[in-house]
Amino acid sequence: MLHAFTLMCAICGLVHWDETPVRPEVVKAMRDVMANRGPDHAGLWMGEGVGLGHRRLKIIDLSTQANQPMSNENGTLWVVYNGEIYNFPELTRELQAAGHRFVSHSDTEVILHGYEEWGEGVVERLDGMFAFGLWDATRRRLLLARDRFGKKPLYFTVQGRRLAFASDIKAFRENPDLTLNINPAAIDCYLHHLGTTQEQCIYREVQKVRPAHYGVFTAEGCRWVRYWVPPFGQKQALREPEWLERMEATLRRAVRRRLVSDVPLGAFLSGGVDSSLVVALMSQVSGGPVRTFSVGFREEDYSELRYARMVAARYGTAHEEILLQPDVLGILPALVWEYGEPFGDSSAIPCFYVAQAARRSVTVALTGDGGDEMFGGYDIARAAWAAWWYERLLPRPARSVLDKGLLARENVRHIRWLRKLGTVAIHANSEPAIRHSLSMAFGPREKALLYRETFRQMLDGSPALEVFERWEKELAALHPIDRHLFMTLVTRLPNDYLVKVDVASMMVALELRSPFLDTAMAELAGAMDPLCKVRHGRRKYLLKKLAARHLPHEVIYRRKQGFALPLEHWLRREWAPWLRRWLPGGHLVGTGWFDASAIHQLIEEHASGKADHTHRLWALIWLELWWQMFVERTLKPTDRLDIGA
Repeated sequence: MLHAFTLMCAICGLVHWDETPVRPEVVKAMRDVMANRGPDHAGLWMGEGVGLGHRRLKIIDLSTQANQPMSNENGTLWVVYNGEIYNFPELTRELQAAGHRFVSHSDTEVILHGYEEWGEGVVERLDGMFAFGLWDATRRRLLLARDRFGKKPLYFTVQGRRLAFASDIKAFRENPDLTLNINPAAIDCYLHHLGTTQEQCIYREVQKVRPAHYGVFTAEGCRWVRYWVPPFGQKQALREPEWLERMEATLRRAVRRRLVSDVPLGAFLSGGVDSSLVVALMSQVSGGPVRTFSVGFREEDYSELRYARMVAARYGTAHEEILLQPDVLGILPALVWEYGEPFGDSSAIPCFYVAQAARRSVTVALTGDGGDEMFGGYDIARAAWAAWWYERLLPRPARSVLDKGLLARENVRHIRWLRKLGTVAIHANSEPAIRHSLSMAFGPREKALLYRETFRQMLDGSPALEVFERWEKELAALHPIDRHLFMTLVTRLPNDYLVKVDVASMMVALELRSPFLDTAMAELAGAMDPLCKVRHGRRKYLLKKLAARHLPHEVIYRRKQGFALPLEHWLRREWAPWLRRWLPGGHLVGTGWFDASAIHQLIEEHASGKADHTHRLWALIWLELWWQMFVERTLKPTDRLDIGA
């Protein structure tokens, strides 16, 4: 018998603990602004002082069984839920053995009966990607919960004795009773991390349910529980062959669990190790040829198509290539609208285009997301390995000199080997805020030039760096490589990468699944000796050994390219005249927050080739457009940017 995953949905709700009734038209407006996240069905339930809304994309069990909001047998519990719970067949059997009667084949119903059986403890039993709101009418309390990595978004705001929650921050704009004010701390975080953080929302009054957390809300207040932490401290001593066997078995199982679907299913194939390994295992466990999708560019140094072709040819996939000459400025206003908060990762654009191409053929796609974060695939992981040697070999007095910043990168920008040594010193620093202060966009030095005193006075310290301090207890005893991987999983992954793929795919009603972000896979990776992940400076050491069983050598052992646009060239050539006219005279400069001369200097240094300010300029472009759209309201999602004017 087929079971029904809820999959791609949008949820929202209002709870009033005062005497003010909840208006159904407000819940509907919040729900329907998120229609792209669930175009197949719109649900609404109204109770005493509560209203729940739901949008659904049907993937499995295309009947109405899994429609939401869903209640238990006597209507005392109501849930709206977004995601999929991979272990729900096992939980269903356990609950049935305990006497619970199921009336559907939906994983949604597991949440209801699980809450009846285990109370709020149901959350930590769920294995999957999810965000949900559960209303307990008997106790008049609301449970909001989010999955371990933060794959599915969930925002909320409490104003007085009223609460609102939603999958999309734009939903709050549809509620005329809510107050929304810009949060300068979130802008500071955005310029450092290229996205707002889990701790800072773009509106002061709005918060995010953090990954691996749930909150219980009543008229008296809220109680938060963190139910899972990446388990880096629980090491196991195994030999390489044993690790390889466990890695393959765990990843194969994670892939197989994500192949259940009643609609067409495929995979993103970038040509990198992670997505290629997922495609290899998909091909081995699925019943027919896998549909794969790749994107490339005319600029060869940004295209990985030839590596994707090697994998597609080896496994006989039904392969589709998209050679992009993207209308970036044409699609940008629509993307700014969909993301809702400022988002500066430019790979959101190729991610959108490959999702758009895939959606023409499939409704669900697997990705390689999480492989780099679990097994050390970024340059920063190699720097963390070097920091480990630095800590072991350099006497403490010498380290102290470097830790004081005498070799900080901004002071040795033109001496490459000193700059690298300074980077290693930062990674080995005992202070978490310093250890993670490196930024692809605006670090402390760049912010000092950009921010005017008006904006600087709005900030309480350095919000972008303070996000690291809350994890210091978990980090203190970890190896430098594990410190980096832990922080990547709890900061960059939920603040940037997962936001990128979630929103880009939601725009076209495509559901993405990530086998590397399986709970068992994370616990396996956490138990490994960090030197199995990064050894002698070689990234993803053991994962590449596993990949060598299934992939061509040329795919595995080559320079990492990433999923990026050739923005560096465009900003230096075609877009430079437009930037000179548009950005220094923009709305953010007009507020008195940012310095026009600093922005002009960034543009000229980049255009001349003196420096590479790609990430900084792109972050400013997106932020300026966001301001025009959400604050000034002079830009619409359907508008086109005219760079020739």
